[in-house]
Amino acid sequence: MTCMSRRSFAALGASALSMGLAAVSAQAQEAWPAKGKPVNVIVSAGAGSGQDVTARILTEQLQKEFPGSVFQIVNRPGAGTQIGTQAIADAAPDGYTFGVIALPTAVTLHLDPARQARFTGASFEPAANFIYDPGALAVPADSKYRNLADLVADAKARPGAITVGVTGPQGREHLDVIAVEQIAGVKFNPVFHNDSGVALNSMLGKNIAAMQGSVGDFLTQIQAGRVRLIAVFSEEPSKFAPTSPTAKSAGFHVISGVSRGFAFPKGAPRDAVQKLEAAIAKIGASPDGIAQVDKMGFEMKVMDSQTYARYWASETVRITDLFNKAAPK
Repeated sequence: MTCMSRRSFAALGASALSMGLAAVSAQAQEAWPAKGKPVNVIVSAGAGSGQDVTARILTEQLQKEFPGSVFQIVNRPGAGTQIGTQAIADAAPDGYTFGVIALPTAVTLHLDPARQARFTGASFEPAANFIYDPGALAVPADSKYRNLADLVADAKARPGAITVGVTGPQGREHLDVIAVEQIAGVKFNPVFHNDSGVALNSMLGKNIAAMQGSVGDFLTQIQAGRVRLIAVFSEEPSKFAPTSPTAKSAGFHVISGVSRGFAFPKGAPRDAVQKLEAAIAKIGASPDGIAQVDKMGFEMKVMDSQTYARYWASETVRITDLFNKAAPK
């Protein structure tokens, strides 16, 4: 090989290396989300559920925030939201998969040893909380139960006979029912379902007497005259169901609800987390975003990533304490 050819070879190698480094650098600096590259948004419940509606409201707004981007809903219902939540934790941490996190349900799933969940709070990168939905107990519109006191009275007369639909065992809805049982000194018959949409259909089909969920789960059916709320689990009546009594006003002081936020799997790019966090904050303050959330009967409750992480930790402490108190002595 001549001296010239060696120099040419060296120059060619240097050029190729430079091009390779430039390509790597360009890839590393690629703005999130890349136009045309799908971002999967995992929903741990079926179509039409509170989680699903929450995700669809957000993704519609995100399409406007990031023109040319593609945010696609991926429904992964089952096992009381455990399947979908696990799918978020297991996803590649490349910024192109995130999902809805329902608290405190995600906490109860990993704290319940029978569940054998492979995730904890440390499995996720919280981006932001989006909405809050107070707990609620519903019955078919033509039910004989006019209020929570009627339901409790029947449960006292027929221990273990009154069926109440909930999602998986030890989920937030199930814990709400247990709380009412403890306060009222009664025993219901909880009927477990894969997600709230299935439970709602079961109640509408008169297969169960009542269903424990959240206000937003029932709003459409309330407006259609098919469902009544006999108790809302908040300090004050819901603005979306102002004539529905609170459990507290009936003498059963149970305060509960579900927060729905969004998180990436642990290790996701900080840029993606921060951009989603900022977008949710903007959407949460926009008239259009607020109107869409109000329309679905949810309360807008945006938390930034740090506040959301602290709230997640506090819910873990609260539910751990509840589990310890409920454990057999």
